[in-house]
Amino acid sequence: MRVSLEWLSEYVDLVVGAGELAELLTNSGTAVEAVETTGEELQGFVVGEILEVWPHPAADRLSVCRVDLGGQVVEIVCGAPNARAGIRSPVAPPGTRLPDGTLISEVEIRGVVSRGMLLSEKELALGEDSSGIMELEGEVKAGTSLVEALSAADTVLVLEITPNRPDCLSMLGVAREVAALTGVRLRRPSFRLREDEEEAAQRVGVEILDGDLCSRYVARVIDGVRVGPSPWWMRRRLRAAGIRPINNVVDVTNYVMMELGQPLHAFDYRLVREGKVIVRRAAPGETITTLDGVERRLHPDDLLICDPAGPIALAGVMGGEHTEVSEETACVLLESAHFNPAAIMRTSRTQDLTSEASYRFERGVDPGGCLYAADRASCLMAELAGGRVLRGAVDVVTTDIGPRVVPLRVERARRIIGVGFSPDRVKEILLSLEMGVREEGEDALQVEVPTFRPDLEREIDLVEEIARIHGYQNIPSTLPATPHRTGFLTREQRARRRLASIMVGAGMREAITVSFIHDAWLRILDPDAEHFPASPLRLRNPLSEEAAVMRPSLLPGLLEAVRYNVNRRLTDVHLFEMGRVFVPVAGEKLPREPVRLGCVVTGRWIPKQWDREPEEADLYTLKGVLERIADGMHWESWSLARREYPFLHPGRSGAVLVGGEEAGYLGVIHPRVAEKADIPPGTAVMELEVDALVRAWKEIPEYREVPRYPSVTMDLAVVVREEVEAGRVEEVIRSAGGELLREVRLFDLYRGGQVGEGEKSLAFNLVFYALDRTLREEEAQAARDAIVQALRERVGARLR
Repeated sequence: MRVSLEWLSEYVDLVVGAGELAELLTNSGTAVEAVETTGEELQGFVVGEILEVWPHPAADRLSVCRVDLGGQVVEIVCGAPNARAGIRSPVAPPGTRLPDGTLISEVEIRGVVSRGMLLSEKELALGEDSSGIMELEGEVKAGTSLVEALSAADTVLVLEITPNRPDCLSMLGVAREVAALTGVRLRRPSFRLREDEEEAAQRVGVEILDGDLCSRYVARVIDGVRVGPSPWWMRRRLRAAGIRPINNVVDVTNYVMMELGQPLHAFDYRLVREGKVIVRRAAPGETITTLDGVERRLHPDDLLICDPAGPIALAGVMGGEHTEVSEETACVLLESAHFNPAAIMRTSRTQDLTSEASYRFERGVDPGGCLYAADRASCLMAELAGGRVLRGAVDVVTTDIGPRVVPLRVERARRIIGVGFSPDRVKEILLSLEMGVREEGEDALQVEVPTFRPDLEREIDLVEEIARIHGYQNIPSTLPATPHRTGFLTREQRARRRLASIMVGAGMREAITVSFIHDAWLRILDPDAEHFPASPLRLRNPLSEEAAVMRPSLLPGLLEAVRYNVNRRLTDVHLFEMGRVFVPVAGEKLPREPVRLGCVVTGRWIPKQWDREPEEADLYTLKGVLERIADGMHWESWSLARREYPFLHPGRSGAVLVGGEEAGYLGVIHPRVAEKADIPPGTAVMELEVDALVRAWKEIPEYREVPRYPSVTMDLAVVVREEVEAGRVEEVIRSAGGELLREVRLFDLYRGGQVGEGEKSLAFNLVFYALDRTLREEEAQAARDAIVQALRERVGARLR
């Protein structure tokens, strides 16, 4: 909704500036999206009075005009047919620039020097008329700035109107808000309707066949109109409101709609057969050609305005082409009605057709204002188009449209808002919004809600109105009274924050992907449904096929993010995400929704530096991240076990075990998946169940005494079969080393001629120490011998 402050000032005194007014409206719930100024594009243009006109001596279609610019008389060559002595028109002096960017300069046209340019509406971007120069209305002096002459300088507030406030879709509605917020008086449009002796009921009849969709229909007749352009003041205001002027009859209907919020429609009376209006639903197979020239096939629930021969308008949305007002129109049938909002919304959606009228009808037009709007428009139409208004209006009402009464307890309003309002202050606020108030006891009020406020149905709605007009910014902040004021996080919440902190500290970046995926991802990752569910959870009404399935894994979203970034030459991608996945459970309606931690790395982990080559992110990068998680979460035990997954590279993948429980997987994306998904080969991924990680989390780590005595360090190299995992070897070493073995670190892997075929050599660094004494060499050697013996027996190892 665009609100011209110049127009608004007709209904309310503006006692604050545009900025403060915007803040007041925003704080009261009517958000101001922008504050615009108009008229700046007309700076530099002036009013010129044509003193004399004579034919151009060397051009048949041109004339030369002597123009007074306010003390300076110049000659201007002009080709407009309406250029004549005595009229005043906009002039662009040399050095000014037209709205389209054309620079006006002093030029010689066939031997005559033209010092400026007389302008049409189109050249000023004020309209579409280019048939002649613009003729200014009123007694405006030559030399006056065009901005001043046209009253073009204005400020426009662009408002965001919520669906529950249809009353604010009008200048009068916004003026009512401003009056209540600033404490000034509201002025309604003043007019005196003069009616002819001939009665409208003798010319027109109205029949409503579907009263559930049309509760009121008012028809008026204005005869003897002359269709032509509207006066400048009306066109200027309509343009400020974002509406294109058309002619004086149609412009009046749009003007009153913007002024009062009531959509109106003007029919050419002579084209309405028998002068009879029938309001009914569409018949099967019926069609209508609307004002936009489109023939529309109608739905049986579409509401129509018809005459005995058929449809003449799509009710509440758009008129019909057959009865359109034109230059030949001499008599106007004016419609002002109230239609069912849901019906208009349904028609607008099914016909894919919206208009300023449908926008208002969908939100709810005031049924009590139909006759007033029709009278206001009829008065303006008689004034601007020279018509005579037939006496009376045909007003057909099918349902009760009276105001509702809502009880209000002042004490309840005080308690909810937290401000000690007096009953007089409450009454003052409600009266400022044009509500009727009647006292019933010391604390109780009976509030009569006007028909233009369909959103006020309950006591709490009135309480909100009091708070809104008082000003939310003026209500003091207080804590709710409760015995428990200290909030806390659950163990899972603390663990998730801890995990996120560890991931960021490890060099990962958090991603948030949508929970809906394309099912093609599951076919790429797991074509035989070995790991992911064969029947994932599908949405009944997905937004698109790209988001039709609830994700059973975080992997699709993360891989999609990798592809998106890599395709834009951002090849170093290190992402993690914590979020819910949706795993169907056989026999259950609802899926299991575990929270998982997903990771993906590709590209460089460490970029090239002056003293070192870049380091690529790979499987061992993610293993290092996993180790950071294990250290940060203080797990007592974790390990990797050999596993194969359909979407991971065979031999370069494994299961993550935490506290003896399988918590997820780690590995490199299968080459087949990398090719089909268009992601870099070698991309490494990890996905873990957060619940398993939380169960193993030692929130308060145990203190371990710092050793005060020297340690004994030994290296141990053993040869084992190729299939024996290094993790299994380390496990045997730790279990056989006893309490004196404090640290075990694998530092070398060798395959080659010095070991047998199908074998490998693993070298470990062992650290022994005691906390209560200096460890003797013999004790450490005994522990080492026990380790060697255990390795020989359990994994078939031999010393290298």
